[in-house]
Amino acid sequence: MAYLVVIDRGYRGSVEAQFFDALYGVEMLGEQLGGMDVVLRGTGVTAALAGAHPPPEVRVGPTVLSTLADPRRSIGTLVDRGTAVYVDGPGLTALGLDHAPLLPGVTRMDTSRLTARWGDYAGVWFL
Repeated sequence: MAYLVVIDRGYRGSVEAQFFDALYGVEMLGEQLGGMDVVLRGTGVTAALAGAHPPPEVRVGPTVLSTLADPRRSIGTLVDRGTAVYVDGPGLTALGLDHAPLLPGVTRMDTSRLTARWGDYAGVWFL
């Protein structure tokens, strides 16, 4: 039985989340726990947008950080593994992104409808 993971915060900072962001956690734990479906809401919907990726590195003084999170890559990996990824239509609307192209394999829907299916999951996690 899969878990449902709800992510409603978008970008959390390249430096702060460089080793383990929420989507990377879903990638790593999903297989170990028998699968996870992902819901992107709030500013989290931006992870599902097709388009530019973050820079490959950031310089902070003399330090170069090259282990930055890439939420679009993570979404692509999840979709390739067969994870259902839903993006909240009302969340896109609230951010003025109604017509923004989504990454392949991402399903746009009013994710409040998923609450009726929570009993189908082993658990529902909010990250």
